[in-house]
Amino acid sequence: MRRLPVLVSVAPLLVAGAVAGAGGAHAEAPADPDRAAATVVRDIEIPVAGQPAVRAWLVRPQRAGGGLAGVLDLHWFEPGRANQDRSEFLAEATALAGRGVVSVLPQLTFPWAGDPVGDARDRATVTAQLDAVQAAYRRLLAEPGVDRKRTAVVGHDYGAMYAVDLTAREPGLRTAVLLAPDATWANWFDLYWLQLPAGERAAYRAVFAGLDPVDLVGRLGAGAYLQFAGADRFVGTETRAAFAAAAPQAKVSLYPDEEHDLGAARTRDDRLAWLAGRLGLGG
Repeated sequence: MRRLPVLVSVAPLLVAGAVAGAGGAHAEAPADPDRAAATVVRDIEIPVAGQPAVRAWLVRPQRAGGGLAGVLDLHWFEPGRANQDRSEFLAEATALAGRGVVSVLPQLTFPWAGDPVGDARDRATVTAQLDAVQAAYRRLLAEPGVDRKRTAVVGHDYGAMYAVDLTAREPGLRTAVLLAPDATWANWFDLYWLQLPAGERAAYRAVFAGLDPVDLVGRLGAGAYLQFAGADRFVGTETRAAFAAAAPQAKVSLYPDEEHDLGAARTRDDRLAWLAGRLGLGG
């Protein structure tokens, strides 16, 4: 069963090439040392109305001026894994900075720092986390030089589910890379925390009406890229089929031998190549 991890602290200010991520993970420096030297990584706090500020990495090219794309990275949930926090996409964000991309990588908190309880309070908590995710996206848009028409969100696991919900709130956000999401909020909450009686499951799913990723992903059309793992013990064929039916225009990649972490270099390379096309990135 997936259980609650302990959140970890981060350093206040770092420059790419010697970046220490949350949880002790380390970002890989870009292959080009000139690009690394021209990349800035900052530890920031993002205000959220009625909530504690969100801790996030801000990764950007050091150069001033406009014409920068923007990416919001939303991490996965996997207790015991060092990168199941805002450090997950830090190496990718550092590499993308060398291609003219600003990235914001917020620390998510539900269910990382609190368990589902099995009633309407869970919808309220998901909505509060989504408010924080939206604040992080607005912070990305506010960063000097970012072209509001060239933005994307990348999410993994619960991060991918919040990514879909964010695109429903932000109509201008038309590009999303979604790694191994579940179709509904109720499923994982029930399966790994609540174990509800069969007769209560439909009512619990109804709590999340209008928020389930499978019901919202279709609006992205060809702007969605779904990456699934064939050896995933959390996301199976039924979930993949539900997304395929809901988003027939989406690009879908299935990696038969990969597990839920989708950690192989080819999965990273595929999404970076797709993002480059969608965002009009240079070499």
